[in-house]
Amino acid sequence: LIMQRWNAVQYDVLPELCAEVGVVTPKLERLIYVLEWARIEEFADDSWDGIGRPPHVRAWLANAFVAKAVLGITTTVGLVERLTMDKTLRRIC
Repeated sequence: LIMQRWNAVQYDVLPELCAEVGVVTPKLERLIYVLEWARIEEFADDSWDGIGRPPHVRAWLANAFVAKAVLGITTTVGLVERLTMDKTLRRIC
C-alpha cells in the first residue's frame, strides 16, 4: 500500500501537475505527499440541506489549511495572498 501511493504520486500526479502548471518546487512536492497521505477529502463532508448559502468544497479549504502548516505560512491572510498569486498551490489544493 505504501509503495502504491508512493508510485502514484511519483509517476502519475507529479508529471501531470508539472505538465499542467510548470515547475513544482520541493516544498510543494512535499505538500503533495502530505496531502496524499492525509486524505482529508475523505473526512470533509460536503452535505448541504438547501438552506442558506451553498457551501464551498470543504476538502479544498482543508487542503489549503494543511498547506498553510506545511509551507510555514503564519497567517490566514498570508495563505489567501499566496493562493491568489500561486497557480500551482491553488491547483494542488
